[in-house]
Amino acid sequence: MPDACTVTGDPTSGNRSAVTVSLACAFAVLAITHCTTDHTRRGYLRTLAATYAAPPSHPVVIVAGFGVTRLLDPVRNRYAWGTAHATVQRRFDDDLDLPIDDDGNIGRDRLVPRGYVGSRGPINIGWQLEEGLRKFGGYVPGRDVYPFHYDWRLSARHNAQTLADFIERIRRGGRVDVITHSAGSLVALTYVKLAGGGDKVEHLVLIAPARSGVIDAFRVVVRPERFIRRVFTPEMVSTWPSVPELLPDDGRFIVDERGRAIDFDAWKAEDWTRFIALDAQHRRAFARSLDNARRLRAELRDTPLPAGVKLTVIAGDCVETAGRVIARADGSFVFYPGELRPEEKMLERTLFELGDGTVPVSSATASPSPVLLLFCDGHQGLAADPNVHRALLRILR
Repeated sequence: MPDACTVTGDPTSGNRSAVTVSLACAFAVLAITHCTTDHTRRGYLRTLAATYAAPPSHPVVIVAGFGVTRLLDPVRNRYAWGTAHATVQRRFDDDLDLPIDDDGNIGRDRLVPRGYVGSRGPINIGWQLEEGLRKFGGYVPGRDVYPFHYDWRLSARHNAQTLADFIERIRRGGRVDVITHSAGSLVALTYVKLAGGGDKVEHLVLIAPARSGVIDAFRVVVRPERFIRRVFTPEMVSTWPSVPELLPDDGRFIVDERGRAIDFDAWKAEDWTRFIALDAQHRRAFARSLDNARRLRAELRDTPLPAGVKLTVIAGDCVETAGRVIARADGSFVFYPGELRPEEKMLERTLFELGDGTVPVSSATASPSPVLLLFCDGHQGLAADPNVHRALLRILR
């Protein structure tokens, strides 16, 4: 049986259509064999990797973002987050909500960070970045590159101190390089600017950093995330200090179906009552987190980066990304272009700007950066993009 590009008959006998098909197939084969795909780029990087000497002596620390680290219940020896089992089980002795007292003070539970969500694959941001350095840069996990697993529910201040302790254990007396993704940027910036890490870090690479916040922080509160049978309920999320820390700097980002601004300020706890119903205890906890988050963001904004830290920002710039939200009269929201109704299409340019689908370019580049690299990729895709891996190697080596 002939294949798709086989021409039967004699092309010299006047069968012009057969000749045309043959030429078209030849050009198609040339295009396919010479086009530059991600697979081809990875091949180039492997070839280039063979020319590298050993990696620099200072280690690389990878700080991934929100939800990427698994959380283990050490008493039950079961994961409450980050495994297939944890997505189908509904009841846990110690669930993801953090304990709060009557005054709204948020405490700690017994869950501990342990490894990444999934061992490998597109959802495992930390693994993708570590693998890129290993395959294409010769970095050996546990010697040259280290994942920082942390409790992503807790505040950036808490996790920055944990990062400080971690870096002290692995830095061998010298400096380290730090690569972050998404919300991990907030932890690293807090460490470098506010927790004494400025003289411990040489290169700080922020990939898809939420430097002036993201709409997703609002979405995860008012539209509960679902993972098969697991749900991030508003009550649960209201106990996580990390979520308010990721809200957009300008808390006034909600409009109605006609594009008119709604009187809502995300930094005012009382304004949230129109969108979520919390009991008094959870309202106090959420209000406390909002106040703490706003102070943290102001400190980060007003504190300059230490002079010895070499900063690079890597961001996506070709996906429509929410900068504002429609809150409809029926209680529903618009967070993505595909959710617009026909009569709302005219608001698309008002609601969305270029970014990676989660972080707008304007947020990633909110503060000056000596080096800014833009790539056409999505939020998670940036961590697996061979062009990004190549950029990382040029920066670090």
